[in-house]
Amino acid sequence: MNKSLTRQITAGIGMALALLIFNAATSYRNTLKLVENERWVNHTHRVLTELEATLSTLKDAETGQRGYLLTGEERYLEPYNSAIARVNEQVVGLQQLTADNKRQQQRLRDLKIAIDSKLADLEEILNLRRKQNLAAAVRQIKTGRGKQIMGDIRQQIATMTAEETQLLQQRARESQRSANLTILTFSVASLVNFLLMLLVYYFVKRDRTLRDHAEIKQNQLLEQLEHDRHSLQLTEERFRRAIIDAPLPIMLHAENGEVLQINCAWTELSGYEYSEIPTIEDWTEKAYHSRKPLVQADIDRLHQLNARISEGEYMIATANGESRIWDFYSAPLGKLSDGRSLVISTAIDMTARKQAEAEIRMLNATLERRVELRTTQLQAANEELESFTYTVAHDLRAPLRGMQGLAEALLEDYRDLLDELGQEYAQQIVNSGQQLEALIQDLLAYSRLSRAQLSLQVLELESAVADAITMVQADAKSSGAQITVRPPLFPIIAHRVTLVQVIANLLANAIKFVEGRPPQLQIWAEEIKLPQEGETNSPTAGELQRARVGQWEHSQLLITSDELPVPIIRLWVEDNGIGIAPEHQKRIFRVFERLHGIESYPGTGIGLAIVQKGIDRMGGQVGVESQLGQGSRFWIQLRKYEGNADGFVGGR
Repeated sequence: MNKSLTRQITAGIGMALALLIFNAATSYRNTLKLVENERWVNHTHRVLTELEATLSTLKDAETGQRGYLLTGEERYLEPYNSAIARVNEQVVGLQQLTADNKRQQQRLRDLKIAIDSKLADLEEILNLRRKQNLAAAVRQIKTGRGKQIMGDIRQQIATMTAEETQLLQQRARESQRSANLTILTFSVASLVNFLLMLLVYYFVKRDRTLRDHAEIKQNQLLEQLEHDRHSLQLTEERFRRAIIDAPLPIMLHAENGEVLQINCAWTELSGYEYSEIPTIEDWTEKAYHSRKPLVQADIDRLHQLNARISEGEYMIATANGESRIWDFYSAPLGKLSDGRSLVISTAIDMTARKQAEAEIRMLNATLERRVELRTTQLQAANEELESFTYTVAHDLRAPLRGMQGLAEALLEDYRDLLDELGQEYAQQIVNSGQQLEALIQDLLAYSRLSRAQLSLQVLELESAVADAITMVQADAKSSGAQITVRPPLFPIIAHRVTLVQVIANLLANAIKFVEGRPPQLQIWAEEIKLPQEGETNSPTAGELQRARVGQWEHSQLLITSDELPVPIIRLWVEDNGIGIAPEHQKRIFRVFERLHGIESYPGTGIGLAIVQKGIDRMGGQVGVESQLGQGSRFWIQLRKYEGNADGFVGGR
């Protein structure tokens, strides 16, 4: 009890002494802060004094200048010269004094510029007095420039003075607060010392209760330590079982190479028991043979870096002579009780995956050879098909022309010998020959369009449309068609002959499929911008992604796909015809696809296929918007040219 009481009293006295020391330290710190504040107050007074002196120096310079202006005697310039030398020193001094204030530094730079301007103005007026006369100098003074500069200087100095005055007031308040805090600290310390005496009494009374509680807590702590020891044993056992039963090979080994543990997966895959590989050296000798130095280098690197490392893939030899591929990783696990570093090494058996990868590579090589073979065969078949189409078309024309000529001769020379039915049959032969001739011509055009090398150039769309209208002028006149072109039509990048043929086919198609009224055709163009990044809902985004990547030639300029203009041009051809059902709108661009019999509407079924092929070859798109009975709006789109309009290829 006495010892406890002594400890309580000693503690109370110690706290009192600690408080006194703390109070002394706080007072010392507050005193230092007060001294520092006073130093800054004096510093601020120096800045204010220097600002006032700088303004006064400038006034002295003005005074000296005026004395010289009035008298013309150089001795009156002594205050002026002295002021010029002194004002630069004062500005430098101000820069040093305000080095801790970025705002004042910026204002000083502005003030320096203004002072330099003022001194230059004073010097200019002096030179006028020296070189001319007083009147010239007075005229310069009357411009008011010097007065304005001096006003700016006064304003800048006033601003800086206000800043320093504010700092002076702030630092004075801080000094007062430091003094008040010191007084408060002493007062609080005295009160706390009194309270500590009361606490000593409280400690004496409380000593017995605390001892009883301490005994109870000690017993509880011993029980907790026993429980923690048991939990630690369970955790160690779980960790050991996790290592042993892990599905991946795991080895624990010490810094000196001693193998402390290998798990079941390591034993099963390698065939080596723990007793057969007591050290890393034994393991590397059995599993790696001649590659042992490589493994030892990785182990040395692990101990040098003291961090997890990836050793990479190694081919190991198992106990039964089989070769397997393992991917090794090692990492330090801390220190053992004897001070040695503990290392864990894990491996992933890559054997099956490597075998599968080899098989995949073999299959890919086989597949590539097959693809190359099929591609070669397909190219040969396409070439044979194109040659066949071209040959058949040419070979058919000779007997066809003979048949047409004989039928026409029969009608001209033997019409009187034929009855009405015979004349009809002969006329049908002529008509069928004409239809077959048109079909052959379209086949040849389609075949040529597929094989021809197109040189894309900058064209005026207006010129191409005009040429296409000329090509269908006869059909338009016979049907009473009215074709209206709405400007503007923009310059584009295309192949002129192909583009004219495409537009002519669209116009001929629009003139043909009108029933019961004169065809009314509208032609216009619009510019479509490429969608911006993230604008996936743009109606042209999917179409523009199909735009071909190629090379475009304009005169001697080669334009790559990365340099193409962003906008594209869509050309519309609208008619008042019979319209096309939505389910047939993709069919009409295929070869020989007809929605009506030849007896209803003439044609070969290849015209729109030529349109599709021509636009594809020029890197564009084609489409149609239509409803039955409400006419159709065909469109083609190509890239717009936005360069200099001079030197267009294909212009009218």
